[in-house]
Amino acid sequence: MDEHTLRHQIELATLPAGVTVTQVPGAGVVLRATHGQEHGEQRGLEIQLTDDAGRMYGEGPAVATALTRLKQAAQAGLPARRADGTYERLVFVGD
Repeated sequence: MDEHTLRHQIELATLPAGVTVTQVPGAGVVLRATHGQEHGEQRGLEIQLTDDAGRMYGEGPAVATALTRLKQAAQAGLPARRADGTYERLVFVGD
């Protein structure tokens, strides 16, 4: 998915104020939602979209589903970043 289309989908997701979604560089599609510092902690969650999920559901619908899940997690409270600097990651697979 090109950057312009991804940015548009992120805007349409209407995430809570202060939550930022970025695509993690590297293999595949990994979206990361982060929220600033809360009591010194960076909070966030990643969702990896497997190639199978993209083929099965279509790239656009798979990204929209991932963004919906990130929005739900942000509304409930994103988990704290781990001590090693990584974030909890969910994986969206095809059936």
